[in-house]
Amino acid sequence: MAKFALGDVVNSDKGRRGVVRAAYRSREGQQFYAVEKDGAMDFLEEDRLTLAPRVELAA
Repeated sequence: MAKFALGDVVNSDKGRRGVVRAAYRSREGQQFYAVEKDGAMDFLEEDRLTLAPRVELAA
């Protein structure tokens, strides 16, 4: 089961923030994600990502 859903905002272990655009498994069964940041795609393992905290803005 995937830890993140499409559209989730995540942080990588290097501090980069992006949006999950695809989730897939490798032949070995490891979960990977395609994460978009500024129009570029990064392909990262699940254990390298954390869910970004939601920021609530005051109205």
